[in-house]
Amino acid sequence: MKNRFFYYQLLDEREEQLINKAGTESFYVFIGLILFSYLVAVLAPSLFNPSMLLITIIIGTFYFFNRARQLGVTYYSRFHFTIGGCLLVTLAITTLLMLQNYQFNIEIYQHNPLNVKYLSAWVITYLIYLPWVFIGNLGLKSYGEWAQKKFDQDMDELESTD
Repeated sequence: MKNRFFYYQLLDEREEQLINKAGTESFYVFIGLILFSYLVAVLAPSLFNPSMLLITIIIGTFYFFNRARQLGVTYYSRFHFTIGGCLLVTLAITTLLMLQNYQFNIEIYQHNPLNVKYLSAWVITYLIYLPWVFIGNLGLKSYGEWAQKKFDQDMDELESTD
């Protein structure tokens, strides 16, 4: 069965293995920092700040890209969402935002998740984020096309030198 939510193409198997190695190492760093945050939250709750989790995600991401660069990864695989995938990602973003919106504004919605104000906020939030997801997807697609051209160009240069 073909995946209908995203498109993925592997450029180079060796590069994919290096990316997986960098991802595994950054996952270990991420898990260690999350465990540290959990211990701080349990042992010293007054020192815990929820932004520590965001900082952990940022550190893990930077570590991943830095480690991939150190390993010599130059080609990232092509990846972008299909139209159905973009709609699904937008729905996921909207769901996260609207669950938090309901939690903070439960009095305004009169403790009713079927309130007209709340349902219209779902529609408006979805329509606001949909173009941004499509723009981000176009960026992923154009980056993938550029990476494919660069990969093909480097392979041609490598063949011409032999």
